[in-house]
Amino acid sequence: MRKIKAKIHLGSIVRNARAFSAHTGAKLCAVVKANAYGHGAIEVVGALEAVADCFAVALLSEALEIKLTACGKDILILTPPLSEEEAYLASVHGFVWTVADTESAKYAVGLSARGLPVRIHLKVNTGMNRYGVEASAVEKTCRFLSQNGVRVEGIYSHLYAGEEIAYEQKRAFDKAVAIASGYFPRLTRHLSATLGATLSRAFAYDMVRVGIGLYGYLPDGAKQVLSLEKAMTVYAPVSASRAFETGGAGYGKNLLHPPKEGKLFTLRLGYADGFLRKKENGTIGFENCLHGLCMDACVREGTGIRGEEIPVLTDALATANATGTIPYEVLCAATRRAETEYDYE
Repeated sequence: MRKIKAKIHLGSIVRNARAFSAHTGAKLCAVVKANAYGHGAIEVVGALEAVADCFAVALLSEALEIKLTACGKDILILTPPLSEEEAYLASVHGFVWTVADTESAKYAVGLSARGLPVRIHLKVNTGMNRYGVEASAVEKTCRFLSQNGVRVEGIYSHLYAGEEIAYEQKRAFDKAVAIASGYFPRLTRHLSATLGATLSRAFAYDMVRVGIGLYGYLPDGAKQVLSLEKAMTVYAPVSASRAFETGGAGYGKNLLHPPKEGKLFTLRLGYADGFLRKKENGTIGFENCLHGLCMDACVREGTGIRGEEIPVLTDALATANATGTIPYEVLCAATRRAETEYDYE
């Protein structure tokens, strides 16, 4: 049984990356966590190796996966380590990892005391409340690290809403930077992911961490200042075609209405492929479904040519809007078990 096919346009990702670099005037940290948002981390890193200044991932395992392809460029692990063992492995592999609380600061001090090279960025909580040293604890944390021989290379935070709140976060971040700079000169400062990169250059600092924007989408609250290219198109093959005689269309006995011209066709597309089971699943042509998806198949009214590949996803935002979610989730799910094909146009 054939898989669905995801065509990834690496040339689009490269052009999007260059657009963000030109717009912000800052270094570009390409975020390739979650398998590059479903686009293929190794392939995306390979395409961006000559464009991005560094890369960011969420997990140690993701950093290890792209290490060779990154060709010596820095890889920042955004999630703070949960154990000293994680911090140790990140350090011995030369990754830059995140200190975001007292425990991770202790890991850094402990590893440094053992003579290991420790490269860290300090994460500051400016209101998102996901990770980060509290504003009230920035000086204490910096003093602790400095007095114990740990050098902090960078400091960052994360914007979580629109422009008005972003300015509040920026003020909090600037205060933290002023404190940390007293202990660690020449810090690499970065506040903005894709959202912040669309705001004024005041949000760019030394580096921007662009994730979803690389793949052609902007988050809620972002300014429409760039023309981005969508980098993923998903196709599903027609696996059967028939004249309707009796019964239903997939599971469930009640058809929404009789099929037009008495014909049905089946797509090799199901909820196990990362799309919602319900009829209104945002795939292209979902209005021709007569019932929800099966695990591995989708029955639609009309005529299909067996073996023909039909586009089912060209715009993750449209799919997200139809299903009540965001493009991030759609993209990460759409290649769950797809055959992936790459082009460089």
